[in-house]
Amino acid sequence: MAGRIERTGRELLTRAVVRLLPPRTGGLRDPGSLKPERVLIVRHDDRIGNLVLMTALVRGVRELWPTAEIGVLIGPRFPHVLQEEVEIDRFWILEKRRILRNPFLFFFLLRRLRRWQYQLAIDCSHMHSFSLTGAAMAFLSGAPVRVAYERGRADAFSNLLVEPLKADHHESDILLNLLRPFTQELPAVRMGLRVSTEEQQWAENMLIGRGVTGDARLLGVHVGGRGGKRWDIAHFVRVLETLEQERDVEMVVFCGPGERGEAARLRATFGSRIKVLEHLEIRQLIALIAACDLFLSPDTGPMHIAAAIGVPTAALFLKDDWKRYGPIGERHEVVQVTGQGGEEEVVKALIRLLDRHSGGSDEDS
Repeated sequence: MAGRIERTGRELLTRAVVRLLPPRTGGLRDPGSLKPERVLIVRHDDRIGNLVLMTALVRGVRELWPTAEIGVLIGPRFPHVLQEEVEIDRFWILEKRRILRNPFLFFFLLRRLRRWQYQLAIDCSHMHSFSLTGAAMAFLSGAPVRVAYERGRADAFSNLLVEPLKADHHESDILLNLLRPFTQELPAVRMGLRVSTEEQQWAENMLIGRGVTGDARLLGVHVGGRGGKRWDIAHFVRVLETLEQERDVEMVVFCGPGERGEAARLRATFGSRIKVLEHLEIRQLIALIAACDLFLSPDTGPMHIAAAIGVPTAALFLKDDWKRYGPIGERHEVVQVTGQGGEEEVVKALIRLLDRHSGGSDEDS
């Protein structure tokens, strides 16, 4: 009921905003001739995975327009996910909760944004789900060219619309496809995350301090997940107990604020044989994931982080949308599990990853 009321409210608000907008002029006649000096990418939500998936688009913009200044407009929770991405020149943070308390903050942000005179704004919110915030911020940026997927009332805000792809494309490719109007051949880029030398050294020291010896392959595990993506901790316990018997591994588990119960269960079951790390900042989490030899996770932000860095990943999917959101490439394994089980297949996938990468291959993900 609450969800229906929220959807109805968003629809009514969208209609009201559209009525206030001036009539939209025709689209750009020759998008391929555009050579913007400044490009704004708009992705306002606060999910780690969405920011990681967006890096393919950021890299594509840089390859297509090497001298352009790239700005990204995102939410306030996890901007540091992208802090090492050299393609990004400027961050704009949209703090919706603060703005609701003090609307003048919005006009201050908007004034600064428009002063930057972006020539192109890319609304890269979900392909099939219209985002009023994303569309409005692209429009209000003042950019004369605004590109978005053709869905909802995108036509009222953007003057260059892209036909949605089939859902069996990977999400990073779906976002990259927003550059299709500007080029006959999309840039050959993939999503990725960088970890600084200082972060790598910090992670190494952190693991040594927690008793990780480095004598065996290091398996990183994330046990969280939103809603239907969460796999019960009992399944993880059985997987890790079996893997211990099959292979010589060290294990480190990353738990967020919502996984305190899971952390306690793991400590009680494995004792000192497993290192449970909690209360990590996002860049600390990224650095520690990069230090792992392989990674196990449901479809969550940490899974996308591991895949983007290139850590061989066993990705667990309780839904059948793995083609769109799973890690790309033979470096990784996707395992379809259920709420009732699937442990045997997960163990097999982890063993395949251990055997496949036992020589420390640096192949591309």
